[in-house]
Amino acid sequence: MNVPERAYARVDTALKGYLRILPAGRLTSLFACTQTGTSPQLSEAAQSALPDGLAPYLRAMNEKLDAILSILTQQTLQEDFPVPVLIHDISGAGIKFSADLELEPGQGAEVVIALSNQPQSLAGAIGIILRSEEHLGERVWAMEFKDMRDCEREKIIQFVVAKQREHLLERHLAPSS
Repeated sequence: MNVPERAYARVDTALKGYLRILPAGRLTSLFACTQTGTSPQLSEAAQSALPDGLAPYLRAMNEKLDAILSILTQQTLQEDFPVPVLIHDISGAGIKFSADLELEPGQGAEVVIALSNQPQSLAGAIGIILRSEEHLGERVWAMEFKDMRDCEREKIIQFVVAKQREHLLERHLAPSS
């Protein structure tokens, strides 16, 4: 039997996600790519020119604004993507998720995945439902990504690599029996 080689690594996870079913034949994205991760940083020279205490104050304000934006984004997501999902496994090619919804193989859907909360990191993709499986007594749906911006796929790949690194570190630091 010839087994196709995977192009992307896959990791088990438990991430929140949001889904919307797409009308038949329409693969139009509603979610817009957001750049996350790095806040603007002041150079050492610029920080030294600030009055004492101002740099920590500005960092704290930035964190509070990030939290407010996260709450507002969450409300918008729940309106635009009404089906909450739990993502059980993720790769740059697709996901496996559970949802309180009956889906059909071949059905189009758009998903937004909450990769982290603080700072908030979201990735969105349009995909096709491939199949359903039984996993630990729960129905899990497999979705293949069909349309995804490069910045979205890169966020997912970075998440997968970080999780793999964590697992390797845990195994390396675990005491041998």
